[in-house]
Amino acid sequence: MSCVVTFTIFPLEREDEGSFAPHVAQALQIIKDSGLPYELGSMGTVMEGDYDEIMAVIKACHDAMRAGCGRVYMTMAVDSKAGDGGRMIRKVESVEELLK
Repeated sequence: MSCVVTFTIFPLEREDEGSFAPHVAQALQIIKDSGLPYELGSMGTVMEGDYDEIMAVIKACHDAMRAGCGRVYMTMAVDSKAGDGGRMIRKVESVEELLK
């Protein structure tokens, strides 16, 4: 089963009061190290792969952020479908094709 998941995670309670960027970069490194296809956006990250693999990566991101923050906010949307991968790209391409 192929899943496309979009999620956003950021700290609400943390020692530093600066940018969220270092915390997001830490989560993105975990995603990158997983080897799963992903795309970083300005408001979240999209990943594609097996459901259990994706959930393990998201849990690792959450656990890492919680280790340095008192409170973490996360949203997630999952689209799971039987079949091959490549849906993350094909979904965008099908809409862009209609705009030509």
